[in-house]
Amino acid sequence: MYYGSARVRPADVAALQRTVYQRFPTVTVVNVADVMQIVEEVVERIAMVIRFISAFTILAGAVMVASSVAGTRFRRIREVVTLKTLGATRRRIAWIFSVEFLAMGSVAGLMGSLLAAAFSGLVLKRLLNIDFRPDIAAHLLTVPVSALLAAAAGWAASFRTLGRKPMEILREE
Repeated sequence: MYYGSARVRPADVAALQRTVYQRFPTVTVVNVADVMQIVEEVVERIAMVIRFISAFTILAGAVMVASSVAGTRFRRIREVVTLKTLGATRRRIAWIFSVEFLAMGSVAGLMGSLLAAAFSGLVLKRLLNIDFRPDIAAHLLTVPVSALLAAAAGWAASFRTLGRKPMEILREE
């Protein structure tokens, strides 16, 4: 077996292959540029799948945080009544809720980001034998976006309660 290579301009590849096939029918000609293009397309598809799985993981975490915040609405109503009865102002209660929502969203974003990176790294390293380099910018963006999403969900669920008087809320229960 003998191996050889030739560097040819892309426009001349087809003519060279035809000539080699005609003169040497037992010689196998492999266009490395075509092989590399196929490999690149496969790697791009794998990267797209990994990005989709990572984005899905982060989105699922954000939805879970949002539903958790919205699900605690009745507890939040009791807190507002208690705090207002004890003399807290709307501004103070809004500050307390904002800090809570932002902290919960930040923790969820951080955990989602770490889990997505770990899963992506595991798939790339163990299954595909490809070096894993996490996208730091995406992970740094995930935490504040998740925190803002949790704050928005929390405020959507709690905003009406903040403006009401304690007696109105207690009568409804």
